[in-house]
Amino acid sequence: MPSATHFYMNFMVLQWVTHSLNLLRYINLTKFLAFRKLFGDEDARKMAEPEDQDYYGMGSRSARWNTNMLVGIIYSTLCPPIALLTFINFAICRLQYGYLIPFAETRKSDLGGAFFVLQLEHMFVGLGIYCVLMIGVLYGRSPSPIPAGICFPTIIYVVWSYKRFKSEFQWEKLPFSELVNGEQVKPRKDAAEYVQSELAES
Repeated sequence: MPSATHFYMNFMVLQWVTHSLNLLRYINLTKFLAFRKLFGDEDARKMAEPEDQDYYGMGSRSARWNTNMLVGIIYSTLCPPIALLTFINFAICRLQYGYLIPFAETRKSDLGGAFFVLQLEHMFVGLGIYCVLMIGVLYGRSPSPIPAGICFPTIIYVVWSYKRFKSEFQWEKLPFSELVNGEQVKPRKDAAEYVQSELAES
């Protein structure tokens, strides 16, 4: 892995290009232009949306962003410029997806909490890989195994932290005290919600 640092520097810079392509929404534009030849503008717009969820969906984006973050964490000690490139990558993400998601793309169902928790679990796995990598580098490049032995307990701490994260934190259900004392939240009515006219109350 230490010999692959320059590859991942190039990889991180290439991510900036993919974010810029996503900002163009070229797939939706191509579908719209193709469907407009056969249907009207409004029908073509409806047929060009939503985006392909296998690549542009919240889960897929979460996985790719998490991978980019782990590349920045794992390789930052071996090649410090990767940390700067990763920071620039996420600054670009904040700028571009901060416009795309709320203003340009169709509204998705809100599963952000589930994806966020899964990202944090993957982050723990990446921290474990980072610990193993640094122990191996210290063992391979040091004349004695003492530095690697000093770093070995970090793996135990990461495993303990992961188990604590899985068992101690409640995020799927509100505590009863907050449920009783909390304010009543009215459900938001989605403009794109479909209601069958025959079942509507009169």
